[in-house]
Amino acid sequence: MHSWFHHPRLSSLRARLVLLVLLAVIPALGLILYTAAAQRRSAAIDAQENLLRLVKVAAANQRQTSEGARQLLIALAQMPENRSGKGSECNQLLANLLKQYRVYAGFGVVDAAGNSICSAPVATKPVNATDRAYFRLAKETRDFAIGEYQIGRVTGKATLNFGYPILDKAGQVQAVVVAALDIAWLDQLAAEMKLPDGSVVTVTDRKGTILVRYPDSQNWVGKSMPNAPMTKVVLSQKEGTAEAMSLDGVKRLYAFTTLGSGAVDQDIHVRIGVPRTVAFAEANRLLVQNLLGLGCVTALALTAAWVGGDVFLTRSIRF
Repeated sequence: MHSWFHHPRLSSLRARLVLLVLLAVIPALGLILYTAAAQRRSAAIDAQENLLRLVKVAAANQRQTSEGARQLLIALAQMPENRSGKGSECNQLLANLLKQYRVYAGFGVVDAAGNSICSAPVATKPVNATDRAYFRLAKETRDFAIGEYQIGRVTGKATLNFGYPILDKAGQVQAVVVAALDIAWLDQLAAEMKLPDGSVVTVTDRKGTILVRYPDSQNWVGKSMPNAPMTKVVLSQKEGTAEAMSLDGVKRLYAFTTLGSGAVDQDIHVRIGVPRTVAFAEANRLLVQNLLGLGCVTALALTAAWVGGDVFLTRSIRF
């Protein structure tokens, strides 16, 4: 004879109670997962909006450096020592200037054929700049020009060069004054930004060559990555947000922009990326918290159904 505890009718009713509890939990689970998905979408939007603000600040900082170079070169272009073409006087002026402006690796003046007239540091052998973008663009536009990543032939350092034309009385380019910005300075500007853990700041030139990559600059600066997914987006869209795999294999949310709206400033691109795990950390924490809460409630409900069913159903079957 079966005991009341193992009565078939009791077991069947108890199983139904447990099933009812589980069925009641399913809508709550669905609501939690739906809310989590909405929170992740919201977190992504918030992260990208914050990143866009950050990247605009970063671009403004970099643009100040570019604007400082422009103003300095305009002044240098007016100085008689640079206009005269006399190497010794010009060398002395640029040497004095280099001591004052420590963010620059060097200064120079090249003639219309690209040959060096004077420089600081002083060139130990003849130097020609016809293959350099800053020289070509300064001659073509007769205006301020930003070059591309290069290892300076005089300085021996990784630099971003700026050029400005010296015009003769007929308005023709007679020479170009040059300022070579030490790329380490750009990296320092990036390092001063307050960014979430795992974030990266990347500055590239018009060819997609990396000028700044913070952190880990020593392994990335100077590398040309025109076909990297994010570089393609940046070069084609100028400003916006995106999600892509980073150069280091980490999936990140990105915001990107250029130094400014002018033709010259649009050649330098700045982007900041934050890992998805960081952007979604709060949404993931809430999801885990809600799932744990639901798990506890479900466990209590199942225990109540099992024990309560035994107590109350046993009584009803007895009577």
